[in-house]
Amino acid sequence: MHADSSRPVLPLAIGGHGESVQSLGLADKSERTEGIAYSPSGNILAVATSDTNTVYLYRRKSGGRFETTPSSKLSGPESRLNYPHDIAFASCGNDDLMAVAQRAGAITVYRRNDGEPMYGPAPVWEISGPQSKLKFSDGVAFVPPHDRCLAVCNLETSTISFYRQTSASPVRFALKPAFQLRHPSVGQPDGLGFSRCGRWLAIANHGKHTVSIFRRRPRLFSWSKVKYGPRPVTVLDDPSLRYPHSVAFTPETNHLVVTNAGANYFSVYEPMGRGRETRWSRSPVAKTIVGQEATFREVNARNKMEGGPKGIAIHSDGIAVCSPEHGVKIFALHENANGWA
Repeated sequence: MHADSSRPVLPLAIGGHGESVQSLGLADKSERTEGIAYSPSGNILAVATSDTNTVYLYRRKSGGRFETTPSSKLSGPESRLNYPHDIAFASCGNDDLMAVAQRAGAITVYRRNDGEPMYGPAPVWEISGPQSKLKFSDGVAFVPPHDRCLAVCNLETSTISFYRQTSASPVRFALKPAFQLRHPSVGQPDGLGFSRCGRWLAIANHGKHTVSIFRRRPRLFSWSKVKYGPRPVTVLDDPSLRYPHSVAFTPETNHLVVTNAGANYFSVYEPMGRGRETRWSRSPVAKTIVGQEATFREVNARNKMEGGPKGIAIHSDGIAVCSPEHGVKIFALHENANGWA
């Protein structure tokens, strides 16, 4: 595959090993890294380790790289973490919020006050219980551009639930979804991501080996009326997708990056068209191998849904992916308004 002006690609090897600029390991290799997220400033990288009910937070150093050991963590009974699977951040006035999706059926929200070094140690709010309709909640994201709503994947019911913020101080979210997105293209959603403008929503369909992309409906009088659909603008049914786990849009060009839990690479899909007519390429314009092929094959032979990259997070200068086998790898992102540099 060759790059040209109409098909911009990542400056990483395609079909070979991409050169990560940094790797972050965990002290205990048995910890399963499933979810990852950058803070709004990009100066904190959070990683969820599901089996050990912990969220680790790494700080960025003055030179741009992250510290190799976590600066803080959330764990223990006070944190109320129960198989944390995904993480999302948002700004809230002078403070930051961190939401954690827990497979048991809860979203816990933590706050970091301005000037304080860490989130927690206890959540300031929790969405849970029968009225929440959370069923195997594997993914979470704040809805941009205002971040006043939380969107959550329900793998068991193949729905996306939206919870509006009811108060900023104290932090409160509705316990009952204001809207639930359902469509036949959505099957066992494992991860979701929004474009920076909030117009586009991508859903990784673990059970269908596809990705569905929906457009936000025109605003209905207020930000609290957040709805997407009713049908996708694009369904990526690329045969090379293998148990897609997480999705993320690049901030400037809306390229869509998809991790494959059952393959040793993440894939990049290009937006085509403008405005309401935007669609995404059905085939990837780039693939980047994440780990050692021998390690992947050994794990994948035991379980076809494992071995590949899981969580993904994108900031202005980096793509961070995580997996139980390789911890965290960060790849350089070079992007401009005309595509990839």
